[in-house]
Amino acid sequence: MLIDINLKSDLSKSKYELTLAEFPLFILTKKKVGIDYITYEDTIIGKNNLSVKRVWKVYPDSKYGFGTESTFETLFDLFQIWKEQNFESQFIQFGSIFNLIKQRGLKSQGQDNYKMIERDLRCLKGMVIEAKNAFWDNEKQAYVDITFSLFDTLYLYKEKPAGQATLPFATIKASDILYGSIQKNSILVTDFDSKFFHSLSPIEQRLALYLSKMFRSQTVHKKELLRFAEIIPIYAKQPIHIRETIRKATQGLIEKGYKLIEGVSFEKGGIDGKTEMVIFHRHGKPFYKTQASKIEGIKNKKEEYEIKYIVKEILEVCGDEKSTNFYKKVARLLDGQDIYRALSETKEIRDTGVIKKTTGAVFTNIIKKYAMEEGIKL
Repeated sequence: MLIDINLKSDLSKSKYELTLAEFPLFILTKKKVGIDYITYEDTIIGKNNLSVKRVWKVYPDSKYGFGTESTFETLFDLFQIWKEQNFESQFIQFGSIFNLIKQRGLKSQGQDNYKMIERDLRCLKGMVIEAKNAFWDNEKQAYVDITFSLFDTLYLYKEKPAGQATLPFATIKASDILYGSIQKNSILVTDFDSKFFHSLSPIEQRLALYLSKMFRSQTVHKKELLRFAEIIPIYAKQPIHIRETIRKATQGLIEKGYKLIEGVSFEKGGIDGKTEMVIFHRHGKPFYKTQASKIEGIKNKKEEYEIKYIVKEILEVCGDEKSTNFYKKVARLLDGQDIYRALSETKEIRDTGVIKKTTGAVFTNIIKKYAMEEGIKL
């Protein structure tokens, strides 16, 4: 789990766990989807610049099933209560189910809402996450496969053996994995408060948290359309329905005042030039880039030996020494992971034997796209 560099000491800002903001956890539709578990897979550039396949699976509670839109909101509210307690303990003292009903802004404290929140809590306690290669242990220098729950124990207190738990001592204990992540400062700080979050539709809520993470460092966020549908998740039969859901959610965020999003577009891209892509455009510059521009010499500064090594790696693939100065500029300005991702795509295109241009030209086209997404001019 990563560390958020965008921390601000503002209690009105909502907080959430970084990895949970990215990966799917809940079924955000009332339609039956007919699945045994929620799953998401992707490939990142890992140690020694090798491709690493990450797999994330969420298994439902055996009795209460998958988490729903309501479970999502309950988890969010638990994080805000935990934030107010300064994340001091594994135990989140939320008082009572009625307090969670109030936290969400529900008007009725009747039996239906009580049972809904109670189910959410029991579901959160019972969900199991299986993550393969999703975590890197820097101390042991190894990828870690982890099977874990978000919460270990739920405590509800009542005056009488039967009836609702009304005493104000209700607590849920975060698992060692979740609390360990929080202790490592893997916290996302958003630009909105709880009231705004609860004014959104479930897909808008999910998109707001996801983009809040991605736009910490990106001015443009691009993803394969079908992969992105898995991330939310969006269960639709045709790409046209996925696009419509994304457009509607993006427009809803803009109309309701979400500050980071400027718009969304779609295009054909990927290695084959035919894969449908979704592209989110950020409003304004990422916080850390704005801050970095104020500090002399901080702009992606690399040591000279690092630049030489990266240029050597590019030349081994492209074999175009006439473009060495351009490659030096690429090595100096762009993040190493973007460069190696571009090299990996270039090699894949080269090895298929369908290159119409030189290998160097293919790499140049790919790396310029990545640079444009980061707001870097080459």
